[in-house]
Amino acid sequence: NRLFLVLILLSAPHTAPELVRSMSDCGRFLLEGSPPQISGILEGGNILNQNRYKAVCQTFQDERRFVTLYDTHNRIAVFSAAKYRGEDGTGRPSNTWKIEPQARNADYKNNGAFDRGHLIPSSYGLTKADRQATFTLTNVVPQARSFNQGSWMRMESCIKCVMDTFCINSNGLTEAFVVTGAEPSPDNVLANRVNVPSMLWSAFCCYSSNNNRWMASAHWADNSPDESKDEHLETKTLEELQKNLRASGGDVQVFPGTQCPLHTTVTELYPQIPNCRCPTAGTSAYRSTSGSVRSSAPGSVTRHTTSGSVTRHTTSGSVTRHTTSGSVTTTAAPPPVYIWLFLTYLQTSHIWPHPR
Repeated sequence: NRLFLVLILLSAPHTAPELVRSMSDCGRFLLEGSPPQISGILEGGNILNQNRYKAVCQTFQDERRFVTLYDTHNRIAVFSAAKYRGEDGTGRPSNTWKIEPQARNADYKNNGAFDRGHLIPSSYGLTKADRQATFTLTNVVPQARSFNQGSWMRMESCIKCVMDTFCINSNGLTEAFVVTGAEPSPDNVLANRVNVPSMLWSAFCCYSSNNNRWMASAHWADNSPDESKDEHLETKTLEELQKNLRASGGDVQVFPGTQCPLHTTVTELYPQIPNCRCPTAGTSAYRSTSGSVRSSAPGSVTRHTTSGSVTRHTTSGSVTRHTTSGSVTTTAAPPPVYIWLFLTYLQTSHIWPHPR
Protein backbone atom coordinates (compact mmCIF):
# COMPACT_ATOMS: atom_id res chain seq x y z
CA ASN A 1 0.00 0.00 0.00
CA ARG A 2 1.66 3.21 -1.19
CA LEU A 3 -0.04 5.48 1.33
CA PHE A 4 1.06 3.24 4.20
CA LEU A 5 4.64 3.28 2.88
CA VAL A 6 4.64 7.06 2.65
CA LEU A 7 3.35 7.39 6.22
CA ILE A 8 6.07 5.07 7.50
CA LEU A 9 8.79 6.93 5.64
CA LEU A 10 7.57 10.33 6.76
CA SER A 11 8.00 9.15 10.34
CA ALA A 12 11.64 8.14 9.68
CA PRO A 13 14.40 9.92 11.63
CA HIS A 14 15.10 13.55 10.72
CA THR A 15 17.87 13.85 8.14
CA ALA A 16 19.25 16.32 5.62
CA PRO A 17 17.88 17.16 3.12
CA GLU A 18 14.44 17.73 4.61
CA LEU A 19 11.70 17.31 2.01
CA VAL A 20 8.69 19.57 2.48
CA ARG A 21 5.46 19.99 0.54
CA SER A 22 5.78 23.71 -0.11
CA MET A 23 8.47 26.36 -0.51
CA SER A 24 6.64 28.34 2.19
CA ASP A 25 7.83 25.76 4.74
CA CYS A 26 11.27 27.33 4.31
CA GLY A 27 10.00 30.82 3.60
CA ARG A 28 12.45 32.61 5.91
CA PHE A 29 15.16 32.15 3.27
CA LEU A 30 13.04 33.98 0.68
CA LEU A 31 12.56 37.74 0.53
CA GLU A 32 9.16 38.46 2.14
CA GLY A 33 8.59 34.69 2.04
CA SER A 34 7.96 34.88 -1.71
CA PRO A 35 9.61 32.18 -3.89
CA PRO A 36 10.55 32.78 -7.53
CA GLN A 37 7.79 32.46 -10.10
CA ILE A 38 8.75 29.95 -12.82
CA SER A 39 6.10 29.27 -15.42
CA GLY A 40 5.09 25.61 -15.57
CA ILE A 41 7.16 24.67 -12.52
CA LEU A 42 6.52 26.99 -9.56
CA GLU A 43 3.53 29.31 -9.76
CA GLY A 44 2.06 31.33 -6.92
CA GLY A 45 4.30 29.44 -4.52
CA ASN A 46 2.83 26.10 -5.66
CA ILE A 47 4.93 23.30 -7.15
CA LEU A 48 2.88 22.11 -10.12
CA ASN A 49 4.48 18.67 -10.47
CA GLN A 50 5.11 17.34 -6.96
CA ASN A 51 6.44 14.04 -8.32
CA ARG A 52 9.25 15.68 -10.26
CA TYR A 53 10.12 18.84 -8.32
CA LYS A 54 10.97 18.71 -4.61
CA ALA A 55 11.13 21.55 -2.10
CA VAL A 56 14.16 20.85 0.08
CA CYS A 57 14.86 22.62 3.36
CA GLN A 58 18.62 22.16 3.48
CA THR A 59 19.05 21.04 7.07
CA PHE A 60 22.32 20.48 8.90
CA GLN A 61 22.79 19.70 12.60
CA ASP A 62 19.01 19.90 13.04
CA GLU A 63 18.82 23.48 11.77
CA ARG A 64 17.46 24.70 8.44
CA ARG A 65 20.11 26.67 6.55
CA PHE A 66 18.71 27.48 3.06
CA VAL A 67 16.17 26.14 0.56
CA THR A 68 16.37 24.36 -2.80
CA LEU A 69 13.86 23.46 -5.49
CA TYR A 70 15.22 20.19 -6.87
CA ASP A 71 14.47 18.54 -10.22
CA THR A 72 14.54 14.75 -9.73
CA HIS A 73 14.41 14.11 -13.48
CA ASN A 74 17.52 16.13 -14.36
CA ARG A 75 19.14 15.43 -10.96
CA ILE A 76 20.07 19.08 -10.46
CA ALA A 77 18.49 22.00 -8.63
CA VAL A 78 16.18 24.42 -10.38
CA PHE A 79 17.47 26.99 -7.89
CA SER A 80 18.73 27.43 -4.35
CA ALA A 81 17.86 30.46 -2.22
CA ALA A 82 19.41 31.82 0.97
CA LYS A 83 19.33 34.73 3.36
CA TYR A 84 22.79 36.28 3.53
CA ARG A 85 23.81 37.48 7.02
CA GLY A 86 27.55 38.03 6.68
CA GLU A 87 30.17 35.64 8.04
CA ASP A 88 31.87 34.91 11.35
CA GLY A 89 35.40 34.63 9.92
CA THR A 90 35.96 30.90 10.53
CA GLY A 91 36.70 30.28 6.84
CA ARG A 92 35.82 27.55 4.36
CA PRO A 93 35.23 24.08 5.87
CA SER A 94 36.63 20.83 4.50
CA ASN A 95 34.86 19.41 1.45
CA THR A 96 32.73 16.75 3.12
CA TRP A 97 29.98 16.04 0.62
CA LYS A 98 26.55 14.86 1.69
CA ILE A 99 25.22 12.07 -0.51
CA GLU A 100 21.60 12.03 -1.69
CA PRO A 101 19.52 9.25 -3.29
CA GLN A 102 19.22 11.23 -6.53
CA ALA A 103 22.79 12.55 -6.79
CA ARG A 104 25.97 10.61 -6.12
CA ASN A 105 29.53 11.75 -5.56
CA ALA A 106 30.67 9.25 -8.20
CA ASP A 107 28.66 11.15 -10.83
CA TYR A 108 31.15 14.03 -10.58
CA LYS A 109 34.44 12.17 -10.13
CA ASN A 110 37.14 11.86 -12.80
CA ASN A 111 35.14 13.66 -15.49
CA GLY A 112 38.00 16.02 -16.38
CA ALA A 113 35.80 18.97 -17.31
CA PHE A 114 33.25 19.81 -14.60
CA ASP A 115 33.37 20.88 -10.96
CA ARG A 116 30.63 20.37 -8.41
CA GLY A 117 29.55 23.99 -8.78
CA HIS A 118 27.77 25.42 -5.73
CA LEU A 119 24.57 27.38 -6.31
CA ILE A 120 24.63 28.86 -2.80
CA PRO A 121 28.39 29.13 -2.23
CA SER A 122 30.04 28.09 0.99
CA SER A 123 31.35 31.63 1.48
CA TYR A 124 27.79 32.95 1.85
CA GLY A 125 27.23 31.09 5.15
CA LEU A 126 27.33 33.01 8.44
CA THR A 127 28.71 30.17 10.57
CA LYS A 128 30.88 27.14 9.92
CA ALA A 129 27.77 24.95 10.09
CA ASP A 130 26.02 27.17 7.52
CA ARG A 131 28.99 26.75 5.19
CA GLN A 132 29.15 22.99 5.76
CA ALA A 133 25.46 22.75 4.85
CA THR A 134 26.19 23.96 1.30
CA PHE A 135 28.23 20.83 0.56
CA THR A 136 25.24 18.79 -0.53
CA LEU A 137 24.84 17.40 -4.02
CA THR A 138 21.34 18.87 -4.22
CA ASN A 139 22.99 22.33 -4.11
CA VAL A 140 25.48 21.75 -6.93
CA VAL A 141 25.45 21.31 -10.69
CA PRO A 142 28.12 20.20 -13.17
CA GLN A 143 29.89 23.49 -13.90
CA ALA A 144 32.73 24.02 -16.37
CA ARG A 145 35.86 24.03 -14.21
CA SER A 146 37.51 27.27 -15.34
CA PHE A 147 34.11 29.00 -15.29
CA ASN A 148 33.46 27.89 -11.69
CA GLN A 149 36.94 28.80 -10.49
CA GLY A 150 37.23 31.93 -12.62
CA SER A 151 34.59 34.45 -13.67
CA TRP A 152 31.80 32.87 -11.58
CA MET A 153 33.91 32.87 -8.40
CA ARG A 154 34.92 36.49 -9.03
CA MET A 155 31.23 37.40 -9.33
CA GLU A 156 30.43 35.63 -6.03
CA SER A 157 33.28 37.49 -4.29
CA CYS A 158 32.19 40.84 -5.72
CA ILE A 159 28.55 40.44 -4.68
CA LYS A 160 29.59 39.21 -1.23
CA CYS A 161 31.54 42.45 -0.76
CA VAL A 162 28.55 44.48 -1.94
CA MET A 163 26.27 42.72 0.55
CA ASP A 164 28.77 43.03 3.42
CA THR A 165 29.28 46.74 2.78
CA PHE A 166 25.89 48.04 1.70
CA CYS A 167 23.17 45.52 2.68
CA ILE A 168 22.69 46.75 6.24
CA ASN A 169 19.05 46.68 7.34
CA SER A 170 17.18 49.09 9.61
CA ASN A 171 18.35 47.13 12.67
CA GLY A 172 22.00 47.54 11.72
CA LEU A 173 22.35 43.88 10.65
CA THR A 174 23.73 42.48 7.42
CA GLU A 175 20.80 41.08 5.44
CA ALA A 176 20.34 40.22 1.77
CA PHE A 177 18.55 37.55 -0.24
CA VAL A 178 20.23 35.46 -2.92
CA VAL A 179 18.71 33.15 -5.54
CA THR A 180 20.93 31.11 -7.88
CA GLY A 181 19.62 28.78 -10.56
CA ALA A 182 20.57 26.59 -13.49
CA GLU A 183 18.99 26.11 -16.90
CA PRO A 184 19.06 22.41 -17.87
CA SER A 185 20.43 21.57 -21.29
CA PRO A 186 18.32 19.55 -23.72
CA ASP A 187 20.75 16.66 -24.18
CA ASN A 188 24.02 17.11 -22.25
CA VAL A 189 24.34 14.54 -19.44
CA LEU A 190 27.21 13.72 -17.08
CA ALA A 191 27.85 10.05 -16.22
CA ASN A 192 24.58 9.12 -17.97
CA ARG A 193 22.69 10.54 -14.99
CA VAL A 194 23.15 14.24 -14.22
CA ASN A 195 22.06 17.03 -16.56
CA VAL A 196 24.81 19.50 -17.43
CA PRO A 197 23.16 22.96 -17.37
CA SER A 198 23.49 25.15 -20.42
CA MET A 199 23.50 28.33 -18.32
CA LEU A 200 23.81 29.48 -14.70
CA TRP A 201 22.27 32.61 -13.23
CA SER A 202 22.27 34.44 -9.91
CA ALA A 203 20.54 37.46 -8.39
CA PHE A 204 20.48 39.28 -5.07
CA CYS A 205 18.30 41.93 -3.47
CA CYS A 206 18.48 43.87 -0.21
CA TYR A 207 17.44 47.04 1.55
CA SER A 208 20.35 49.39 2.24
CA SER A 209 19.59 51.61 5.22
CA ASN A 210 22.74 53.69 4.72
CA ASN A 211 21.69 54.34 1.10
CA ASN A 212 17.99 54.52 2.02
CA ARG A 213 16.93 52.37 -0.92
CA TRP A 214 16.40 48.85 -2.20
CA MET A 215 19.13 47.50 -4.47
CA ALA A 216 19.52 44.46 -6.69
CA SER A 217 21.62 43.03 -9.49
CA ALA A 218 21.84 39.87 -11.58
CA HIS A 219 24.43 37.83 -13.45
CA TRP A 220 24.32 34.92 -15.85
CA ALA A 221 26.52 33.15 -18.39
CA ASP A 222 26.73 30.03 -20.52
CA ASN A 223 28.15 27.00 -18.74
CA SER A 224 31.35 26.82 -20.76
CA PRO A 225 35.05 27.34 -19.97
CA ASP A 226 36.38 30.86 -19.50
CA GLU A 227 38.36 32.01 -22.51
CA SER A 228 40.85 34.00 -20.43
CA LYS A 229 41.98 34.00 -16.81
CA ASP A 230 40.71 37.51 -16.08
CA GLU A 231 37.16 37.30 -17.43
CA HIS A 232 34.26 38.84 -15.51
CA LEU A 233 30.50 38.47 -15.65
CA GLU A 234 28.73 41.63 -16.70
CA THR A 235 26.39 42.98 -14.02
CA LYS A 236 22.80 43.15 -15.28
CA THR A 237 19.41 44.26 -13.98
CA LEU A 238 16.76 41.88 -12.69
CA GLU A 239 14.58 42.70 -15.68
CA GLU A 240 17.39 41.82 -18.09
CA LEU A 241 17.84 38.46 -16.36
CA GLN A 242 14.11 37.76 -16.36
CA LYS A 243 13.85 38.70 -20.02
CA ASN A 244 16.66 36.27 -20.82
CA LEU A 245 14.99 33.49 -18.84
CA ARG A 246 11.61 34.23 -20.45
CA ALA A 247 13.24 33.88 -23.87
CA SER A 248 14.22 30.36 -22.82
CA GLY A 249 10.57 29.46 -22.26
CA GLY A 250 7.90 30.84 -19.95
CA ASP A 251 7.56 33.65 -17.44
CA VAL A 252 10.19 33.96 -14.70
CA GLN A 253 10.22 36.40 -11.78
CA VAL A 254 13.07 36.08 -9.29
CA PHE A 255 11.69 38.26 -6.46
CA PRO A 256 7.96 38.56 -7.25
CA GLY A 257 5.79 40.94 -5.25
CA THR A 258 8.74 42.67 -3.56
CA GLN A 259 10.33 46.13 -3.75
CA CYS A 260 13.44 44.89 -5.54
CA PRO A 261 14.30 47.34 -8.35
CA LEU A 262 14.01 45.81 -11.81
CA HIS A 263 15.90 48.40 -13.85
CA THR A 264 18.98 49.37 -11.82
CA THR A 265 22.20 47.62 -10.77
CA VAL A 266 24.88 48.17 -8.12
CA THR A 267 27.74 48.85 -10.55
CA GLU A 268 28.08 52.44 -9.32
CA LEU A 269 29.14 51.02 -5.94
CA TYR A 270 32.07 48.99 -7.28
CA PRO A 271 34.63 51.85 -7.11
CA GLN A 272 33.95 52.05 -3.35
CA ILE A 273 35.08 48.43 -2.84
CA PRO A 274 38.27 48.28 -4.95
CA ASN A 275 39.65 45.06 -3.44
CA CYS A 276 36.57 42.91 -4.04
CA ARG A 277 37.26 41.45 -7.51
CA CYS A 278 34.46 43.46 -9.10
CA PRO A 279 34.77 44.55 -12.74
CA THR A 280 36.11 48.06 -13.18
CA ALA A 281 35.70 50.74 -15.82
CA GLY A 282 38.76 49.32 -17.58
CA THR A 283 37.52 45.71 -17.65
CA SER A 284 37.55 44.46 -21.24
CA ALA A 285 37.05 40.70 -20.85
CA TYR A 286 33.40 39.87 -20.19
CA ARG A 287 31.71 36.49 -20.43
CA SER A 288 28.99 35.87 -23.00
CA THR A 289 25.43 36.42 -21.79
CA SER A 290 23.75 34.64 -24.69
CA GLY A 291 20.49 32.80 -24.15
CA SER A 292 19.87 29.13 -23.50
CA VAL A 293 17.06 26.61 -23.61
CA ARG A 294 15.05 25.76 -20.50
CA SER A 295 12.91 22.67 -20.32
CA SER A 296 9.79 23.28 -18.26
CA ALA A 297 7.07 21.01 -16.98
CA PRO A 298 4.32 21.52 -19.56
CA GLY A 299 4.77 21.38 -23.32
CA SER A 300 8.08 21.03 -25.09
CA VAL A 301 11.13 23.09 -25.99
CA THR A 302 13.04 22.69 -29.25
CA ARG A 303 16.54 23.94 -30.00
CA HIS A 304 17.64 23.97 -33.62
CA THR A 305 21.33 23.32 -34.25
CA THR A 306 23.48 22.78 -37.30
CA SER A 307 23.09 19.03 -36.94
CA GLY A 308 19.34 18.97 -36.43
CA SER A 309 17.11 19.66 -33.45
CA VAL A 310 16.58 18.51 -29.90
CA THR A 311 13.08 18.29 -28.43
CA ARG A 312 12.32 17.65 -24.76
CA HIS A 313 8.77 16.63 -23.86
CA THR A 314 8.92 17.16 -20.14
CA THR A 315 5.41 16.04 -19.22
CA SER A 316 6.21 12.49 -20.28
CA GLY A 317 9.91 12.60 -19.50
CA SER A 318 10.95 11.75 -23.07
CA VAL A 319 13.77 13.21 -25.13
CA THR A 320 13.92 12.93 -28.92
CA ARG A 321 16.97 13.95 -30.90
CA HIS A 322 16.65 14.36 -34.66
CA THR A 323 19.88 14.23 -36.61
CA THR A 324 20.84 13.76 -40.24
CA SER A 325 21.21 10.05 -39.62
CA GLY A 326 17.84 9.51 -37.98
CA SER A 327 16.42 9.89 -34.48
CA VAL A 328 16.89 8.33 -31.08
CA THR A 329 14.22 8.45 -28.39
CA THR A 330 14.73 7.71 -24.72
CA THR A 331 12.18 7.82 -21.94
CA ALA A 332 12.94 8.45 -18.30
CA ALA A 333 9.88 9.40 -16.29
CA PRO A 334 10.60 11.19 -13.02
CA PRO A 335 10.27 9.00 -9.92
CA PRO A 336 7.18 9.58 -7.76
CA VAL A 337 7.52 10.99 -4.29
CA TYR A 338 7.20 7.66 -2.48
CA ILE A 339 10.24 6.29 -4.35
CA TRP A 340 12.31 9.34 -3.33
CA LEU A 341 11.23 8.91 0.29
CA PHE A 342 11.90 5.18 0.18
CA LEU A 343 15.44 5.68 -1.15
CA THR A 344 16.14 8.33 1.48
CA TYR A 345 14.88 6.00 4.20
CA LEU A 346 17.07 3.11 3.01
CA GLN A 347 20.19 5.26 3.11
CA THR A 348 19.53 6.92 6.45
CA SER A 349 18.63 3.60 8.09
CA HIS A 350 21.82 1.96 6.69
CA ILE A 351 19.80 -0.71 4.87
CA TRP A 352 21.31 0.63 1.65
CA PRO A 353 24.80 2.05 2.28
CA HIS A 354 25.96 5.34 0.80
CA PRO A 355 28.19 5.05 -2.26
CA ARG A 356 31.80 5.95 -1.46
